[in-house]
Amino acid sequence: MHKKANGGRFYVRIAGIYDQIFAERNIRIFERGVIYFALAGFLLHLMLIFSAKHFSFFAEVLHDMPTNYLKAIYTPFSIILFYEVFMLVVILPKSISIFIGKQYEIITLIAIRSFFHDIAEYDLDKSDIYTFGFLQNIGLDLVASLLMFFLTILYYRTFALTRKVQVNPSLKRERFINIKKAAAVVLSVLLLALSVVSLSGWLSQLYHVSIAGGHLPDPNVVFYKDFFSVMIFVDVFLLILSFMYSGTYDVIFRNAGFVISTILVRIALTAEKPFNLYFSVIAMLFGVLLMALFVFYNQKSGGISGEQDE
Repeated sequence: MHKKANGGRFYVRIAGIYDQIFAERNIRIFERGVIYFALAGFLLHLMLIFSAKHFSFFAEVLHDMPTNYLKAIYTPFSIILFYEVFMLVVILPKSISIFIGKQYEIITLIAIRSFFHDIAEYDLDKSDIYTFGFLQNIGLDLVASLLMFFLTILYYRTFALTRKVQVNPSLKRERFINIKKAAAVVLSVLLLALSVVSLSGWLSQLYHVSIAGGHLPDPNVVFYKDFFSVMIFVDVFLLILSFMYSGTYDVIFRNAGFVISTILVRIALTAEKPFNLYFSVIAMLFGVLLMALFVFYNQKSGGISGEQDE
């Protein structure tokens, strides 16, 4: 009995760490830091491109760096994208459904970011680039990102139908939320570790290229696909834990479907274009239909309790 109490107090203490670290004031400070860092990264990237175009020394060191100024847009967008991943960890204890929705937001931003990456590969001053292949490559990014944006909105609109009933506090609910807070703390540590490893690996490759020559490393490193691999197991972890909170058929099926959706997102991060966009759209379409069926199944009760979404 004493051991059980200690175990309970352990994850409650970790949940208390979550409340301290992810207090609204700290999130606002981090948000401002991300904005300043994104602005600094944007200006630095512009300066590097300018130096590579106009100074011979930098041209030799950065000889493989794209000299299209549009490429600089990619840098602040990547930093903002990291902030969205950070927010994915923060909102984990609030709602599993919102947690999945945030994943859709991230994959949509990755899709729109690829437009800036692809457009910078072309010299827009050359008229011979405007071919069907150019339109197909650039247009696919735009159409897919718009469709994914629409599906994200549709997902949240459908999810809003599940928030009609106010949930009364309960011991099971509080315990489940504390466990998710503890999971968020562990994920934040993992996020920091992956960031350090990815950044140090990219800088090491960058240094090697500056010494020995070769192609510049892709800034879109392994971070996202590794992080979403972890997300799959987090979803499974939450699925198992949801049994202790709500063991109804519809909630179990919905949460299992969320695991499938995350797996499809993970596949999209490593698939080649255009299959990455196809898998992204399929993952989000699956999530929207899953949420719609969940709402339809619960219409017989005259409204869905928010308790089922924890």
